[in-house]
Amino acid sequence: MDVFLLTKPPKSERSELCLKLLARSEKSKLYLAGDGVYHLLSQASDLPPSCEVLACKEDLAARGVVPRVRVEVLDDFYERLVEDSMERDGNLFTF
Repeated sequence: MDVFLLTKPPKSERSELCLKLLARSEKSKLYLAGDGVYHLLSQASDLPPSCEVLACKEDLAARGVVPRVRVEVLDDFYERLVEDSMERDGNLFTF
């Protein structure tokens, strides 16, 4: 499983690169933090069905973002990110 951490807002070059790599991954988890949570307002519905989307509860609240798409909002966001990134059968990408 590939793990992606996206902290950049939509329309940034880094976000576009992340989404292109994500589309090529067979099984992935996309962690949204910081300005990355703004993707829940626009592009999250375009993600592959095999991609699990997780968002940082504090960052959603700080930016007033209310998810309208499939997403798991986590209280223990960073703990789960570290656990998933430690798995040996995939890659970790940060943007």
